[in-house]
Amino acid sequence: MQATDSTQETVGTDATLPHAEDTRTFRDNDSKLEQPKESLESKSAPNETQDQAHTPSPPTNTDTKPPPNEKTPTEAIATSDDKDESTAPDDDSKYLSGFKLAILSVGLCLTTFVIALDNTIIATAIPKITTVFNSLEDVGWYGSSYLLTTTSLQPSFGKIYTYFDVKYTYLFALVIFEVGSIICAAATSSPMFIVGRAVAGAGAAALYSGGMTIIGFSVPLRKRAIYIAALSSMFGIASVVGPILGGALTDRASWRWCFWINLPFGAVSLAVVFFFFTNPKRTYSHLPVKERLKKIDIVGAVFLICAIVCLLLCLQWGGFSYAWSNSKVWGTLLGFGLLISVFIGIQLRQEDRATIPVRVFTQRTVLVSCLYSTLLSMALYTHIFYLPFYFQAIKGTTAEESGIRTIAYLVSITCSSIVIGGLITVVGWYAPFMWFGSAIFAIGAGMLYTLKVSSPPGQWIGYQILAGIGAGAGVQIPFVAVQVVTNEKDMPTANACVMFFNSLGGALSISIAQNIFVNTLGKEVPKYAPGFDARIVANAGATNLRGVVPPEILPGVLHGYNNAIVTAFILAIATSSIAFFVSLGMEQKNVKGKKIMAGGGA
Repeated sequence: MQATDSTQETVGTDATLPHAEDTRTFRDNDSKLEQPKESLESKSAPNETQDQAHTPSPPTNTDTKPPPNEKTPTEAIATSDDKDESTAPDDDSKYLSGFKLAILSVGLCLTTFVIALDNTIIATAIPKITTVFNSLEDVGWYGSSYLLTTTSLQPSFGKIYTYFDVKYTYLFALVIFEVGSIICAAATSSPMFIVGRAVAGAGAAALYSGGMTIIGFSVPLRKRAIYIAALSSMFGIASVVGPILGGALTDRASWRWCFWINLPFGAVSLAVVFFFFTNPKRTYSHLPVKERLKKIDIVGAVFLICAIVCLLLCLQWGGFSYAWSNSKVWGTLLGFGLLISVFIGIQLRQEDRATIPVRVFTQRTVLVSCLYSTLLSMALYTHIFYLPFYFQAIKGTTAEESGIRTIAYLVSITCSSIVIGGLITVVGWYAPFMWFGSAIFAIGAGMLYTLKVSSPPGQWIGYQILAGIGAGAGVQIPFVAVQVVTNEKDMPTANACVMFFNSLGGALSISIAQNIFVNTLGKEVPKYAPGFDARIVANAGATNLRGVVPPEILPGVLHGYNNAIVTAFILAIATSSIAFFVSLGMEQKNVKGKKIMAGGGA
């Protein structure tokens, strides 16, 4: 339970108010509070000093008595003070444990794995899908339609989790995700497939931050890091398993099974959450739905969605579909600037009703967590997206084989994430692991930059392990940090903010890295293979490179191609290095024996 903001403000400013333990006397002796001032002053002198030390000034209006079922102001303050969550230890009795917690954790991990898998499994299926639908021009929308809805709707779902039922919001989002998967699996045209991807993305927007919120209501804060680490590790697993599984299903069954496979996982997760998660008592549960809808910033959410759409379209079009000087690119960039400016203005005016409340976002730990998550995500997605290019184009592997060769990244991310989560549970401090994670990641990213055409397995395996250890160490910590400094009301919003910036970082990095890669490829290939058109290489794809390049100039083309890939890796070096310096601004907090702050701040 948490005190209202007004009560906290009174407690913090009135030095004459008694402590919670002192007010029990007045609850047992209501008649003393009802006596006139003269009666109290007639007490014997020996007791006067003691009474002054413990008794607030009696009310001046003695004719007004509160109804029997209402507390006096002193009692109300005593109640909230007595249950001050900033100092009281976690009450383990209200959390899950044992078998129920284990099953719930498995269900949440399955959901997280499926939504992460849905974002990676499609990579190897897209060539087949474009062949079936004759829709090569729609390739960009197959990924961006999912990304648009996922990224732009996350903050809005954070507010929905704040004011509405956590369990049924999560289950509703899971159903939406499964409906989108069914539409994709049964699609008979490219537009139908794109709609399915957008619907699935809308459901996915609520599931990861919702999983973090459910963990927050089910696990004591001091034990939460290991469970958050387990959820975060699902992204690392899916990033490697996705291409392998997608290639296997596409080659041996049908690309449609890349989406049908989501249904059994989703059904298990739905049943687990429905039966094993108990909804927490919420401050706004008693309000009618209409009143709760009024507390959601629908106008701000619309402006944010439109702004993100403009930004992602600008990044997707610029340098690929159109030149950066094209009016469509500049128009979307200008539209983003105008829309995000209006959105910020709305957030400043709406205060607590805002989609991203300024009070929550500007809290030091939340702000650092969002920036750190953005930067680390940019670095991680650059590697996830371009390491397969290195193996398929430079080393000549298939899609499945390239996925197998990135298992080193998978194992190191997963193991590091779980080990660091366990260490945080033991020692309580999490900020040092942010420093460690980003520093090691930057070193690993620097080593991956040194990859060459002739690099032996020992190098590309070792470098992946180093980068994976850093990524796994840091990726889940922002979600732990924001749960330390926010109360139960603000926790869903804070989780959604971190996830929003995490997704935004991934979207930005893919577009930026692709610009770097394509522009470098156009310069490097002619340098090492004079007279050969670099556009042939770009259009051929990574796996068909050797089929379109004459053997006599292949070494030069591979050298230029390799330079383009590692140049894109510079983005990972830069963002992970900046993430290290950002992490130095994190507040020093300890999760052991500490309750989530009632005031929503540190």
